[in-house]
Amino acid sequence: MKVKFYHRFFSPEDINHIPHHYLYGASKLESHGFEVEYYIDSSLGNRLIRMFRNAFSILTDKSANNVLYASTANGLELLILLRSIGFYKNPILIWQHRAVMQSRNKLVRLLLKQYYSGVDIMFMFSQMHIDESIRAGVIKPHKLLLKHWGPDLDYFDHVKSANAVADSKSNELYFCSNGRENRDFPTLIEAFRASGQVLKIYTSKVHGNMNNQDILSRYGDADNIRIQIMNGDSSNSKYLAKEVLNSYGMAICCQERDYTVGLTSLFEAMALGKAIITSDNPYFPIDVEKEQIGIKVGYGDVQGWQNAIDYLVNNQEVAIQMGTNGRKLVEQKYNLNLLSADIASMIRMKGAAI
Repeated sequence: MKVKFYHRFFSPEDINHIPHHYLYGASKLESHGFEVEYYIDSSLGNRLIRMFRNAFSILTDKSANNVLYASTANGLELLILLRSIGFYKNPILIWQHRAVMQSRNKLVRLLLKQYYSGVDIMFMFSQMHIDESIRAGVIKPHKLLLKHWGPDLDYFDHVKSANAVADSKSNELYFCSNGRENRDFPTLIEAFRASGQVLKIYTSKVHGNMNNQDILSRYGDADNIRIQIMNGDSSNSKYLAKEVLNSYGMAICCQERDYTVGLTSLFEAMALGKAIITSDNPYFPIDVEKEQIGIKVGYGDVQGWQNAIDYLVNNQEVAIQMGTNGRKLVEQKYNLNLLSADIASMIRMKGAAI
């Protein structure tokens, strides 16, 4: 069976550098007996143009793929609509990163129902997103599936083995904050300034409407706050993983949003066996305190962050055990190998129904 895998934001050259959880199990599908063709559109600009271009490219493709598997619907909207009216025949399985759209307008609701009928399976990261999508009433509940997305453990184990002899600088106790999307840097920096512990921030200059560099520049220099603006090159992935590996713990301080912002950083820390302090994001599929892998802090709570930092620093055995618990959890339940096997079974089921 042939599968066309659609992805945004990465180029074909990036695949050799990034951990493959970013590919949502597609890189492992060949081991499950599938022939996989990658269709990667990392273009920016007009979304309408993108959806028409992608629809034309996929509809005129002569490679006769059986199933379209996608990391996002962004750029596939027209194709999904064509599937809903029977013009495109192949099953479409996509990842949805938020709850589906909803509206009180009757006409808009009818259009949304028509559109979402073109999706065969919609994978979601969070039960909250499924519940919200069901309440929206525009997609059939049986199409919504919670899947345990998780880290590429082979990738992070390679990082660990390649850095078995730690750098001399790694003896310094520091917390690591990576990620570029909707981070609450002001709260994080104020908490670490007050605690006096070292914080290393790795982020991009800009993400979406947020100018991270401009936000960070407002806080001036502090001996214990070290900021590195990354250029977004995928080859930086191993460097960043190494920085997390050598850290005391991961700090995931995010703005309040309606999706799982910070989830990638959470799983990377778990894969590398690090204790976690995180904003209390209810969309996370994991309760870090219940699983005893970290500490949750309310949005914008500087004092809560300072208390969590001080607690972990003063309780090293607890921090080590949290890291051990996190690694065990991803080995047992949340990892790329388990995800790919699960996705393979879904693709096989839908492909067989053609």
